[in-house]
Amino acid sequence: MKMLLLLLACFPALARADFAWSYKCGQDSVCQRVPLADTNGEYIPLPKCRLACKAGGTLWPFPTGEVRIGSEVVSVNVGDFSIEAARTTRLQEAVAVFKNHFKSFTAPGEAQVKVQFQISDESSDLSLATDESYRLWIQTHNGNSIVVITALTFQGGRHGLETLSQLIQCEDQSCYMSAEVLISDAPKYPWRGVLLDTSRNYFTVPTIKKVIDGLSASKLNTFHWHITDTHSFPFYSKRRPKMTEWGAYSPEQIYTEEDIKDIVHYADVRGVRVLPELDAPAHSGNGYQWGEEEGLGKLAVCVNRDPWEKYCVEPPCGQMNLANPNLYDVVEDIYRDMLDTFTGSAFHIGGDEVNFNCWNTTKEVTDYMDGKNIPRTEEGFMELWNEYQEEALARFKKANGGKLKDMILWTSHMTEPEFLHYLDPSIYTVQYWESSTNKQLPNLVKKGFQVIMSNYDDLYLDCGFGAWVGEGNNWCSPYKGWQKIYMNDPKKYLAAQGVTDPALWSKIVGGETAMWTEQAGDQNAMTKIFPRSYALAERYWSDPATGWFEAEPRLVYFNSVMEKQRGIFGNTLKPEWCVQSQGICKLNKF
Repeated sequence: MKMLLLLLACFPALARADFAWSYKCGQDSVCQRVPLADTNGEYIPLPKCRLACKAGGTLWPFPTGEVRIGSEVVSVNVGDFSIEAARTTRLQEAVAVFKNHFKSFTAPGEAQVKVQFQISDESSDLSLATDESYRLWIQTHNGNSIVVITALTFQGGRHGLETLSQLIQCEDQSCYMSAEVLISDAPKYPWRGVLLDTSRNYFTVPTIKKVIDGLSASKLNTFHWHITDTHSFPFYSKRRPKMTEWGAYSPEQIYTEEDIKDIVHYADVRGVRVLPELDAPAHSGNGYQWGEEEGLGKLAVCVNRDPWEKYCVEPPCGQMNLANPNLYDVVEDIYRDMLDTFTGSAFHIGGDEVNFNCWNTTKEVTDYMDGKNIPRTEEGFMELWNEYQEEALARFKKANGGKLKDMILWTSHMTEPEFLHYLDPSIYTVQYWESSTNKQLPNLVKKGFQVIMSNYDDLYLDCGFGAWVGEGNNWCSPYKGWQKIYMNDPKKYLAAQGVTDPALWSKIVGGETAMWTEQAGDQNAMTKIFPRSYALAERYWSDPATGWFEAEPRLVYFNSVMEKQRGIFGNTLKPEWCVQSQGICKLNKF
């Protein structure tokens, strides 16, 4: 930044005031790049124009309640904001995060700004019942701006602070703020998130934090951490350290207790819960091989077995050995370690893609089934699986002091209509990854289950790339563009299958995009996650009645601000010219 200022001083032709163009409101109240003569020789920066041109044109997701934003804009210096009534360290840290977004913009402001919080519960936990609503009021008079953020919970207050940050737009050294604002806002769905798989490929802590930054900026509230799978076991269990000794890719690719606590705190300050997932009884391989040398017997079977196509959906294979009673002590200890580090109100126990042939070709398992007169049929293997499900739930409850959390599992063979009786809707929330037309969706809501949407035909972020086993494109192609994600309306999918009762629609508690990482790592995951997950954020916060076309100018601009101001480098949506001329850079008919 200092070098840029030096260049501007040395070469006046580079100064903004000497540019031949400026910005003004154009067609559809969208800022367009125009000759300087069109603004009477005054250079109007794009951020200032965006605030003045269209009410809410810088907001993402768009508020659900009253939105009154005046066209008057004042210059401000966020570093000089006076912050009052932040009583807890948690809220003080959230304020520090807010100010840090603007630390490089140091020009003096016209207005002196005082921010006041009126938050009933600054220590609130985030759960499916948490009230995330807020009210933001800004009034400016004689060079003094008063900002009041009112909320029932910390999470609502933090969302209000995030909206305030979007009503402050910056360029070079200067920032501008809307001078008159009244916004009442609350999410339509309580669960809004992104899944990141860190087993197939390891992600560094800084990358995970950057993902959380993107969630927080768009009011997504859940970082779903798929931390273990057959590929690797990077979660360090202090009670069972051999899990990482056998299962981590290297000693450097492990998440320690300190790492996880740091990430959980980082997310909490930003209004994001961290949801841990211990996938089981399938998706359990590397990391479990140490049981025999410790005298516990085989903890997992089919581990790395080949040809893999017979025993799992992708290499490497592995499933828990349900014939080994020692398995449950290990699972309980892992639960205890996860509960020590992940402090949120929900826990994901996996549960998808069990391969019956793996168990049916393992003598230890088949002998166990024969000894209990469990038939080696589909129904018999479901009985075996349910035996694990019930014991694992009991062990979780024991590890958690006799209590359960919001227990989440994937759609699977067990959530098919003929086997759904094994699951209790008062205990389990189902994360739905099947296609939007699968009959499981209406059946689940009719049976009383709460559902989190992650239907792969809309919300899988790994789709549309070259196959990593074999040739051609991967299994869930084509690529899911942000427009398709934006239009992921679960009410529409339920109605298409005959479910039109709003009481049943309310069983959908939210949605998640899923970043499975067979072909993603630190170097490219951000471009796959963002801005497509921003589209999910508005769908499940605002539940917009209009389509993606009306939202596109805001998303293009928001994505640009996230890149330039916050360093969240997602996939670029359009040429920079389109950011500067959005009123023109669009299809008029499609």
